Amino acid sequence: MEVPEWGQILSVFIACALKPGIVGLPMAIAMKFSFLWTLIVSGGAGICGSFVFGYLSEEIVILWERGMCKFFPNRKKPRTFTKTNRIIVKTKKYFGITGIAIISPLFLSIPLGSFVAIRLFKDRHKTVLYMCISSVAWTVILYFFYNGAFDGIVKLFS
Repeated sequence: MEVPEWGQILSVFIACALKPGIVGLPMAIAMKFSFLWTLIVSGGAGICGSFVFGYLSEEIVILWERGMCKFFPNRKKPRTFTKTNRIIVKTKKYFGITGIAIISPLFLSIPLGSFVAIRLFKDRHKTVLYMCISSVAWTVILYFFYNGAFDGIVKLFS
């Protein structure tokens, strides 16, 4: 088993902590990471991203509100019920915490998914746990999907 360089590991780690489904895992496949290295780096990045953004999201919102009040003191209060709020309520009602955790690493990003999940569900520990499990599961699933697709594309053009 060949050990990747530290620069490769760090770039894949950062990409997987932010956007694993579309950016991070294809990078790992393109850099020819083995399954074990992909699982360690990408799964670890998903767990780390879920922890960091899950536990810091509330503090980020507080800092954002302080900054908005400081720089825009005459700002209007946002409307309480908008079209976006309806979509959020439907998502919470139909999918729940499991659905948001499942779609987050693939379609959203880990920071955005963690932020939405923490805002909708108050049990922070359970939310972060679901996000971590989902990140590792998508790492395994997408590794085999991308690896097969990458090999197929290489065979097609050779």
